[in-house]
Amino acid sequence: MAEILATEALAKRFGGVIATDNVTLKVMPGELRCIIGPNGAGKSTLFALLCGIHRPDAGRVLLKGQDVTFLPAFRRVRLGVGLTFQNNRAYHHLTVRQNLEAPLRPDRHDQPKDAHERFLYALKLFGLDPMSDLPARELPHDQLQWLEIAMVLAGGPDLLLLDEPTAGLSPDETLKTARVLRHLNEAGLTIVVVEHDIAFVREVARKVTVLHQGRVFAEGTVTEITAHDDVRKIYLGRA
Repeated sequence: MAEILATEALAKRFGGVIATDNVTLKVMPGELRCIIGPNGAGKSTLFALLCGIHRPDAGRVLLKGQDVTFLPAFRRVRLGVGLTFQNNRAYHHLTVRQNLEAPLRPDRHDQPKDAHERFLYALKLFGLDPMSDLPARELPHDQLQWLEIAMVLAGGPDLLLLDEPTAGLSPDETLKTARVLRHLNEAGLTIVVVEHDIAFVREVARKVTVLHQGRVFAEGTVTEITAHDDVRKIYLGRA
């Protein structure tokens, strides 16, 4: 089975700073992968490279076997990638209903067969009313975060890329987010999450990639990674 997402020796510099260095990843269809690392490890840069926000200085990004290294983010979305970011990008001046309608593409005929069921499930668990005329800016923080995830699901992606989806959420809200993502993954959606919250990672990840100083430092199951002495040292700042 071919990878749904892959990188080959991906590198990005900002002046003299090496943000991402020779990163090679392979994500298989149906995976739920978490990419973790301490502050400054290169997580945000790698996410921007996967999304098409930054262009790499070296290496390639492959989506379903197609080289998308120099495709902008909107072109990758049209190929079935769903994106959420650290800074909430819902349309705050629009209503909940309008936000959920914005990503719909009547012209797309290759959506995953279970895409609509996943969308409805997320709406139910997140407590979002798709017919609500409440402006998004009036939603509490948790529902605003969840609205952005629901917006992405409305577009019927087959690969979901999430950048710190639980930022600012309480422990209970974080667990609810984890429960929804697990269900979506079990329903066939491939998910890659960039995250630093180890408690959340334990709840959702099937496989974990650890970044350190822009490089892949370790990969394995949650159990393997959380028991890894050198990974612990990285997070405690002694590596």
